[in-house]
Amino acid sequence: MNIGMFSRIMPAHAAGGMQDHVQTLSAGLARRGHRVIVLTSARADGKEFEIIQGVEIHFLKGTTAGRYSNAYWSASARLCEALHARAPFDVLHSQSVGAYGAYQKRLHRKYRLPLITSFHGTHLDVVTTSWHTDFALTNPFGAARFIAVTLNMAHNYIVRDLWFARDSDILIATSDADVWKYTTLYRIPESRIRKVYNGIDADLFAPPISNLQSLKTQLQISSDEKIILALARLQKDKGVQNAIAVMPRVLAQMRAVLIVVGDGDYRAALEKLARDLGVAARVRFVGAQSLAECARYFNLCDVFVDPTLRTDGYDLTIAEAMACAKPVIVSDVGANSTLIDAATMRDGILIPRGNNDALAREILRVLNDPALARSMGASARAKIVARFSIDAMVNGMEQVYQSFKV
Repeated sequence: MNIGMFSRIMPAHAAGGMQDHVQTLSAGLARRGHRVIVLTSARADGKEFEIIQGVEIHFLKGTTAGRYSNAYWSASARLCEALHARAPFDVLHSQSVGAYGAYQKRLHRKYRLPLITSFHGTHLDVVTTSWHTDFALTNPFGAARFIAVTLNMAHNYIVRDLWFARDSDILIATSDADVWKYTTLYRIPESRIRKVYNGIDADLFAPPISNLQSLKTQLQISSDEKIILALARLQKDKGVQNAIAVMPRVLAQMRAVLIVVGDGDYRAALEKLARDLGVAARVRFVGAQSLAECARYFNLCDVFVDPTLRTDGYDLTIAEAMACAKPVIVSDVGANSTLIDAATMRDGILIPRGNNDALAREILRVLNDPALARSMGASARAKIVARFSIDAMVNGMEQVYQSFKV
């Protein structure tokens, strides 16, 4: 099949879950023999075309790198039509509202092309996240930001996204929770929703990974220290500050180190928090890392924590840690319960959003019980391989695409 993929951002722009997902899915489809053409925003270095893992990526000149804009939507629609004239597409796949320009030009109807849309979070998710991270009566700036975010989301929902969603032929639900959101927020019948879980590379993210002692030596971590890992974009809504905040309680009972992988505009605030709490010597900030390096960090740790405040689809980092057979402790928000069985918590631990007492308690419980950690990790690995691998994701997406073939 010839697949037109629309995404405002790709790994060439910056690290992040959405762009990694698009590249992983596209590369998986390319390995199956499909032609995948990605229409994305401009690159900072000016490069306009590149083939990565068999995926043809067009970086649209004159658009804002990694951002939605009228210029991006117009340019992507023009290029889509030109490419279709040379080698007709079989399907158009929009990551979030990436294909909004093609929708405005009615290209999917003009050329009778199915339009598939994968949302990466909803307006309700964004507003809920802002409520938990910004709003406070004692913080006028935070309250103002919450109001601004809410008004912006309401405008986008009413003017753009509701109609785009309803005109899509199929919406992809990447979690169990998404089905309810789509039927409620967009008034889409369940018959037009398909559930395809986001997948991760269960071969790359797998135990064991060699050369871990060299990484431990590099980080100056001794053999008697437990290792806690947080891996995320360093923004307030990712909740890494909560992992730092519980370190004094963890250190009161055992020798431990918190490794923070990732970067972002909240890093300085996180480093200051570690200093203020007197735990700076026990927190290692190592910056953003490649996927291969992230796999080494997952395998190095004793427990992975994701105390996110963000209501969204499940973080792929949770699945990656689980694939490495590591116990995970994550906020019970958004779609995280799709990955972790909330009833038994045999494959991971869910805690209430923002509850540092629960976070500290569960970290200590896992670190003090190696048998529990091993059992939880083994169950987690088996679950990811069976249901959240790249192969499972590509199989699911192929079935959606092929359902439109005559």
